[in-house]
Amino acid sequence: MNKIFCDCCGKEIKSKICSFSYLCHLTNIAKGNYSNGYVDNEGEPVSGRQDGFDVCLHCYNRIMIEAVKKFIELKKIKPKRKENK
Repeated sequence: MNKIFCDCCGKEIKSKICSFSYLCHLTNIAKGNYSNGYVDNEGEPVSGRQDGFDVCLHCYNRIMIEAVKKFIELKKIKPKRKENK
């Protein structure tokens, strides 16, 4: 049986493996590189490929709690989107 390790903390995952994926252009943006990749017709960065992680439940919860908090914050702001003409 293969051992699986958390891509975040490096510990062996002995219970639930939490996998998630995201569009690969986000890795470049997180590293401060905004020049690579494509943009859609609204000027938003976009990519067709995905990266993914296998993480333990503890790390998954820490990651997703921050994502949910940010989602709630952005939902309250409701930014104006450019309209397609």
